Formats: sequence, structure tokens, C-alpha cells
Amino acid sequence: MDSAPKTFKLRHILPNARSFNTKDIAFNRLTTVASECLPGDLYAALITANGDGHDEVEIAFKNGAVGILAERLLPIQHPLVLVDDTRTAVSVINQAIHNTPSSALKTIAVTGTSGINAASHLLCHVLTECGMTAAQIGSDQPNCERQFTDNLTGPLNELAKSNLDVAIVQLPANLLATRLYDHLQFDNLVITCIETEAEDFEGTPLGFENSFQRAFERLKPEHPAVLNLADPITRFEFLPENRPFLSIGPNDEADIFAQHIEHGRSGQTFRVHAGEHTREIFSPIHGHQHIYQCLQAIAIGLLQNLPFNSLCKAIESYEVAPGQLERIEAGQPFDVFIDHADTAKDLSKAIRSLRQVTEGRLIVVYGPSATNDAASRAAMGGVAEKFADVSVITENNPEYEHPLTIAHDVLDGYSRSADAYVIPGRERAIVWALTTARIEDTVLIAGKGRNNTHLLGSESLYFDDAEIASICLQELANPRPKYGRDVFRIEEYRD
Repeated sequence: MDSAPKTFKLRHILPNARSFNTKDIAFNRLTTVASECLPGDLYAALITANGDGHDEVEIAFKNGAVGILAERLLPIQHPLVLVDDTRTAVSVINQAIHNTPSSALKTIAVTGTSGINAASHLLCHVLTECGMTAAQIGSDQPNCERQFTDNLTGPLNELAKSNLDVAIVQLPANLLATRLYDHLQFDNLVITCIETEAEDFEGTPLGFENSFQRAFERLKPEHPAVLNLADPITRFEFLPENRPFLSIGPNDEADIFAQHIEHGRSGQTFRVHAGEHTREIFSPIHGHQHIYQCLQAIAIGLLQNLPFNSLCKAIESYEVAPGQLERIEAGQPFDVFIDHADTAKDLSKAIRSLRQVTEGRLIVVYGPSATNDAASRAAMGGVAEKFADVSVITENNPEYEHPLTIAHDVLDGYSRSADAYVIPGRERAIVWALTTARIEDTVLIAGKGRNNTHLLGSESLYFDDAEIASICLQELANPRPKYGRDVFRIEEYRD
């Protein structure tokens, strides 16, 4: 038999809020979507790009809401509580509902504008290999069509109950800017890198800067952040003056740095320096970005008092970075990688990393999504033309936009558009590239990484670049005869 739902008193959580038509509101659950209200819910009216939640309070009450949390006085006779900012108030309430899990569980936040997912996976692997129990949590951007309350704080509470050593939380810059997680607390903070282009952050430059300042404000007092000095924006604009931090980078200006020794088709070798400690590491994963993620994992590990050599061994045992220059292997005589790159900067990083280890041609299959504007699409085209030998423009979450319209914008970035191949169907583009590749070539399939959804119109379809590539490679290695048996003996057909 299910236990009765827990009841919360809003006055206990927000003692300074102003109440109207009631002295207090007792509620069972917090909701931010009026159409999804249930009896006993407190409805929080949020203002988003999709609309003003204050306009939907009657819908919330019809569905059973017991009260409204709002930013302005409304002409209603129902219980209403006013606050200056419903987003920060919701953050306070959400923490109270879930027993303030970040105070009971060691929490490491990973933020930045790229590499968050890869850095989190690597960090989780390293801590686990060194004997800690660790788990990572990702959180999607909240919107008016989905509850946000259980995206992050709820799972953190469940992890806290399981006596986990550490939780790794992915918090992109645009999510920090929503203020919905303003009352989380972090034991450590990792900033992968900071880029201010419009495709990386929707908002003003000031809002972008404030989102990262908000990350530092969530860091517990005297607890250090780990910053990447290889990123120029971090180095020159975001170093905190009154917060402790540990730096990583490409030279001895950083607390922990690496020397790139060698890179080849099988991976890269680099030497790590951390104070008096030094060690040579081989990683099968390509790219300078991965090296900096390794240094950040080592920095966090040292802050947890883990042995330096154990951290280095854990990094060497990490064979796949999901969606970040991830190798697809099926015995083919050429290299195949998938990568998440869907902006010009990320595409440039991926292509230049593979350019260094490719003896034959570099064939790149890529395409911006419908969310990229015309200028960013053209910028991707310019990168592909400059660094790839063969570039194939294809679709990548076109939503309601025609793929050829997107391709046209990409071609605007080419000096010679005739040098590009346009194959709108993504599966056909991948198959064409793989069947075109020769010995010592490299094929890069960019844009999705490990994201296996394809947005077409109002539909969200399943599409996995790695799966499509693997199936194609297997068929190339073991071709099926088109007309049945392709070798026969004439004696078998004699009377």
C-alpha cells in the first residue's frame, strides 16, 4: 500500500514571502506546468520564452492546484504567495522538498560551453577506478512543457540516500542562467572552457558572464574550482579574485600541465606534471581537448586526496569518450570517428585533431541543425572547406526547415561550393562516405555524437550515427551477393 504523500508548508520554506487570501499554503508537490497540475500541487508561475505562466493560473486551479506562487499580484480569490523572483523561489522550494541533497552529498559541478558530457564521463570513470563510488547526472534545459523539478535535485536526493561518495552534475551555462538551481551547493567546480558565440549561449554577453559567476556563487566557501588556462576567455576574463582555484593548462604557468609527446592513429602520448609528480600517459582518445579533460580529472582526484599514479592509471584505462572523436571499429582499413561537433569551433577542433593523424584523405560528414543561424552555418562550411579533403553536407535535426535550405547556408561559407557534396539524407551521406573511403583515409561523422535523436518536423526519430556506421562497415567487410551464390561449379548444373 502506498504511503500518504508528504505535505509541505510554504510559510516554513519562504518565511518572508507575502501571502494573499491565505495565511499559509500546504502542498504535496511543486509544479511549473499548469496543464500538469494535480490535486494538492503548488503551481509556480514562471515567465519563459514560451509564455507567461501567470496567464495560466485558472488552468492550474481547475486541475487541482492549492495555491499560486507568483511575481505579481493577480485578480484572483485563490491562495496566492508573492515573491520577487519565482525562479529563485522555486529553487529554494525544490531543495526543501528534496532534503537539500547537495549538503548531504559531495557534489562536483561541471560547466562550460563544450566538452561537459565528455569531461563528466571521464571524471566519473577516474574516481570510480580509484575506489570511490561516483555517479553523474545530466539535466536538460527546462521549458514550459516539462517539469524541471526532478531533472537534477530529485536524482541528487536519491543518490544521497544511496551513500554515494560523490555526484558529478552537468550544468551548462544556459541552464545556470535560468536561476532554477540557484540554491544548489557544490564542493568543487570544473569549467571546461568558455566560448561566447551566439550558437553557444542564447542571451546577452552580460547574461552569459553572470551565468558563470552564478556557478562560483554556488561553490561552498573555501572550496576550489578547477579552471582551464588553455582556454583564453577563462584565463583572461573569468579568473576569480576571491575564490580558490586549481589551474590546468599546456605549460608551467598552470598548477597541473601536460607536454604533448606524440600522437598517431592509435592515440596520443603526453607527460603530466603536478607539483613534484610527473608521469607519461598514453590515451587511445585523440585531441588536445581530451588532454585538458584528463588534467581536470587529475586535479579533482588530487583534491579528493587520491594517489597521483592511481589517477594516471585510471586515465590510461579509459578507452572511449562517448561522442567525442569516438572510434568506430569493424576491421576496416581506414579510420572512422563520430563527434558531437555541431558548431564551427567544435568542428574545427575535431577536424584539426584528426588532420594530424591522417595519412590519406580526411572525409567529413557534417551538418548544422535548425537552431544554428545562417552565419554559424556558413562558418561551419568555411571550416570544412579549409581542413577537409572531402566534405559532405547533410541534415542534422532540420525540424521544420528544409535540409537543402540549411545546406545552402552552409555553402555560403565555401569559396568554391562545387567542392562540397550535398547529400540531404543523413544515412545516405554516411554510407556514401564509408563506401568512398580508401586505405589510410579517415572518415569523421560530426553533429550528433552519442545523441541518438533526429528532429524532423514535430517528430523525434531514433538515429544513431555509431549504429549506422557499424552496420555499413560490417556489410562492407562481409558483402552479401546480390544474386544469391556468387561462385558455383558448372558440374552442379549438368544433367
